[in-house]
Amino acid sequence: MTTLIILCGVSLSVLLYIYAGYPIVVWVLARLFGREPRRRGILPMVSLLIPAYNEEAHIEAKLRNSLRLDYPRDRLEIVVASDGSTDRTNDLVRRFRGQRVRLVAMRRHAGKSALVNLTLPRLRGEVVAFSDVSSELERDALRRLVRSFADRRVGCVSGLYRLGHTGDLRSQGEGLYWRYETFIKRQESRLHSILGAHGAFYAIRRPLFQPLDDAAINDDYLIPMRIVAQGYRAVYEPRAVAWEREQTSVRGEFARRRRIAVGNCQQIVTLRHLLHPRHGWPAFLFFSHKVLRTAAPLFMLALAVSSLQVPTPWAAVLVGLQALFYGSAVVGYLCQRRGRMVKWLSPPLYFCLGNLAMLAGLLKYSFDRRRLVWERAR
Repeated sequence: MTTLIILCGVSLSVLLYIYAGYPIVVWVLARLFGREPRRRGILPMVSLLIPAYNEEAHIEAKLRNSLRLDYPRDRLEIVVASDGSTDRTNDLVRRFRGQRVRLVAMRRHAGKSALVNLTLPRLRGEVVAFSDVSSELERDALRRLVRSFADRRVGCVSGLYRLGHTGDLRSQGEGLYWRYETFIKRQESRLHSILGAHGAFYAIRRPLFQPLDDAAINDDYLIPMRIVAQGYRAVYEPRAVAWEREQTSVRGEFARRRRIAVGNCQQIVTLRHLLHPRHGWPAFLFFSHKVLRTAAPLFMLALAVSSLQVPTPWAAVLVGLQALFYGSAVVGYLCQRRGRMVKWLSPPLYFCLGNLAMLAGLLKYSFDRRRLVWERAR
């Protein structure tokens, strides 16, 4: 019983640190030791890279949005990298051939990492900006994004990811989640570097790119962190805004989060050298935000089991609070199944869905390492 009480205390302490303590700690450290990058209006040659796989429903709107960006025509090339698309994506892109749009088409569906490895050497820009097909960039987003590259210590810049719809789980749950994550990213950026970028819109210095393993997942994490490992900063530019317009179901959201979770496990193993104290603040950020967050579902399970053995009245309090929180998530899910959206139930549902997907990802990475090929959740 003593062992279970200790386990309960450790699990609760770690979870409180992950979700409440760490944001406070990183905010304090950013105020004491951090600094913003030097920003000024520069206009480097930029290659806007748009990875695509069977995107006939969205690719035209994405290209029209990209062509409306407020950036000099002779300083911007737009490249669509098609990952073996079997629909009309390639034909639709070719219609824009005379408008600074170039198509790089792979013959087979090989995955996003292989696609990026193939395409990067063909780009002309000294800066490469990545953007998802489903994201809509504000007109001044690219100008704002590249301003941070005026600081020679900056190797990667991430824009702000915002949700543009209001009727599904991600808008209700992820909207709150991203406000929370945006706060943390701002503090991490000021202290030293963000841990990964928003795939919807981020940019890197092209010479700093290191080829990815073809089986790599979450390229928007691995690419920035490898740049950080080279001694550069990865910073946040919240005024460079990308809007997410596509909706998703609970099942699609779970699949997306599980794939991200498998990628998280992969990243921790691949980038484990960043945990060495010689890396300074990135080591602290990587351990606190990535390693512990990935392990959070295990601590949640440990807390649920061990809290049954805590002396009363604390056992009743702990079990009751967990039952209320998880019960809210279940009720929220049942409401979603019936086609109803209860706003206050969405955050616990999204939190529990994310951690359940994280647990599924941990299990998949541990016991089933068959390659996951990139495909965006619908």
